[in-house]
Amino acid sequence: MEVLNLYGSLNGQTEKVALEIADVVEQAGHNVSTVNLKKEGVIFELLNYDLTFLGSGVYTWLPGKFVKDWIDRQLGYARDNNLILPDSPRVPGKSVCVYCTYAGPHTGEEEAIPALKYMGQLFDHMGINIVGEWSVVGAFVPEKMQHFNTSGRLGNIVGRPNAEDLKQVRKKTSALLSSLNVNEND
Repeated sequence: MEVLNLYGSLNGQTEKVALEIADVVEQAGHNVSTVNLKKEGVIFELLNYDLTFLGSGVYTWLPGKFVKDWIDRQLGYARDNNLILPDSPRVPGKSVCVYCTYAGPHTGEEEAIPALKYMGQLFDHMGINIVGEWSVVGAFVPEKMQHFNTSGRLGNIVGRPNAEDLKQVRKKTSALLSSLNVNEND
């Protein structure tokens, strides 16, 4: 499988998840290109990849600026190249998993859902199957917001994503790869 692993990470929380995903994909014997959209906002031929991961932190219920900007550019490219059709027909063998890191101090995981839906829409409009929407707890890093790490709805989230969170990411990634390999062999 050809795998594209895109992420935008402002403070390193989402990058931890992206690197776990890349490691699992490589260990499974697949080709993976991992790109931090904070550093590189390039356009990709998404249909050249069997599986794409797209991850971001959550900022006021949406993905971060780097990811939103990339989605806007990628959407323009897709429209200009007729990759988005009115009925969004499914493209066999093309899948995406969107994920985010979130702290959810006010309403918990509900704060992550709009970001996941936002990120998935580009792919859905291109007919790429959304096969995963993952949310991973990630602590606030900016000093002025760290009080939310212990006073928010999720309780104490200091140091997250932690080893257990990343272990769960590894399991989900492995299971996703296995399910797609089974589908490809049918």
